[in-house]
Order: sequence, then C-alpha cells, then structure tokens
Amino acid sequence: MTPSPPRRTAQPTRVADARVARADAGPPHVTHDGEALFVSVIVPVWNDAGLLDGCLRALEAQTYPGHLYEVIVVDNDSAGGGGEVVARHSCARVVRERRPGSYAARNRGLGHARGEVIAFTDADCLPAPDWVEKGAARLARGGAWAVVAGRVEVFPRAQGRPNAVEQYEALFALAQGEFVRRYGFGATANLFAWKRAFERAGPFLAEVKSGGDLEWARRAAGCGYSVEYDAEVCVHHPARASLSQLYSKMVRVAGGLHDLRRIKGRAFLEFDRGPLWELLPPLRAVFKTLREPALRRRRDRLKVCAVLLFVRYVQAFERLRLSLPKAWSHHTTAR
Repeated sequence: MTPSPPRRTAQPTRVADARVARADAGPPHVTHDGEALFVSVIVPVWNDAGLLDGCLRALEAQTYPGHLYEVIVVDNDSAGGGGEVVARHSCARVVRERRPGSYAARNRGLGHARGEVIAFTDADCLPAPDWVEKGAARLARGGAWAVVAGRVEVFPRAQGRPNAVEQYEALFALAQGEFVRRYGFGATANLFAWKRAFERAGPFLAEVKSGGDLEWARRAAGCGYSVEYDAEVCVHHPARASLSQLYSKMVRVAGGLHDLRRIKGRAFLEFDRGPLWELLPPLRAVFKTLREPALRRRRDRLKVCAVLLFVRYVQAFERLRLSLPKAWSHHTTAR
C-alpha cells in the first residue's frame, strides 16, 4: 500500500520546557569513546517556509536529549527569509547563504556546525521522533569510517486515494537502499556522517544543482569512508503530486548529471550510458510496475506506467538539449 502521511503527535504547550524536561530526565543518548555525541542537523531551505515549519516541529520533538543536538537552518536567499519560522522553534537557528544551490547552503551549515556528528535532511521532510537518536547510534556502531543513509518514506500530500504521480513517487522516488547498493551514496534528505569526514574529504561540490551527494560520497570513499544503509533511521517525505513538479525535478537532475560530467569528466559516471540510451523504452521498469502488488487496480498500474514513460523521456530530452552546442542549449544553475 502507498504509505499514508505520518501521524503527528500532539505538541507540548511549551516545547522548550519539554526539551528541558527530557534533558533532566536523562533520556537515551549516544556515546562514542565514552563521550556523549553532539549532533548538528543541517536543513537548507529556499522559499519553503510552510513545509519548514513542519520539519522543525518534528525536529523539536526528537527523543534525543535537547542539549545534545542543534538544528541549523540555512536560508538560501529566500524571498522574505525563513527567520520568522525559525524564531518559533527553540531548537533551531538560522544562517544565510546567498550563493544559489542546496549544496552551497549545506556547506554554509557545515561551517557553523558544532557537532561531532552531522545530520542532513530537507525542509520538506518530517523526521521520525527517534531519527537523531537512531542515526547517531547507527553511525557510532558503524565506526570511525562510516556514513549512514537512512530510509526516506514517501507519502501522499493529501488524504484519500493518491493520484498516479504520487503512486509513482512512492514506488520510485528516493530509493536510498538502491542508491547505497548500486551507486555507493545516500541522498542528503537523510544522511549522517562524522564531521571529520568532511574535514578529510572536503565539502560538497557547490557548483552542481543535483548529484552533489553522489560526488561527495565518491570522494569520501577515496578517503576510506563507506556508506551504509539503515531502514530504521527514517524521515518522511511528501510525494510530488503533479507532472509539472516531476518535470522540474527531472530537469534539475539531468542538469546536475550534466554538470558532474562537465566538471569531473565523462568517466566519472560509469553507470551513465548516454542520452540516446534513454530514448529506449524502460521495459524492465514497466514490467515491474505492471506486476506491482501495491497497485491493486489495473488502471492504476497503467497510469503509473504512463508517468514512468513521461519521466524517462523528459530526462532523455533534457540530456539531449544540454548536449547540444551552447548556441542551442541555454543552461543555468537552478536550485
């Protein structure tokens, strides 16, 4: 079944008082070499104040002791800024990065982070109540050379029957386990790493609009780090609900891969078979969708297959467009 939106527990009247009470009660925390781990959560945001409020509510209600983690919201030059939203949440503070791009924003957050552990999520995500606790614990168990990618559970934005785009997203979007298994990286919607991993491997590649997490994981692997997947470390992510939203995502992803090839060389993406390959029908994915047990009705399967073909050919067209000479291809860095 397509997952339903996570139920939000009732918030205390005074969340700050609740955080102090949890700290005084001595709730579970994670230790490493005998010392309690301090976690810095970095959340980039751009013109998304409404969803950011939900994310910060979820971060404020974490089971991890309130005095052992901080939330750094990096406002990526939003219209009006996110300061008013952040001011309503005692767990968070805001810094600003005017250079466009989520990876530039994450790098700014790294520069302000006080934690030994760095946790990344996005402004439209709802971390589970034990997200910080389980993520830090899994990282500590993994050892000094571990990076942890957690599960991203996609749910429909509205109650009721999800549409075909939302069903597609639930099946194919942000498949962290596959990212780790096939490509050796985890998406920054749910990622934990030691701060010293960034000191050794360097920050994210800020010039790309997408794929910066893949590029960083490759550099980290060269330094000896290994990305591990843990389904118990979970955040919830709203599904995109329209073809226009999917189109924007595909254009951004195609642009990010184009930039990675340009900056790092064509051999960097050894799994990339080129834009002409993407013109072939995705028969394996179509057959898998037609047999998907979560899609109980035949017409739902057919609709999701149509969305799958839409995504495939938007990607192919965009990659072909970007491969043309500059006179025929206008490419700008997007967020």
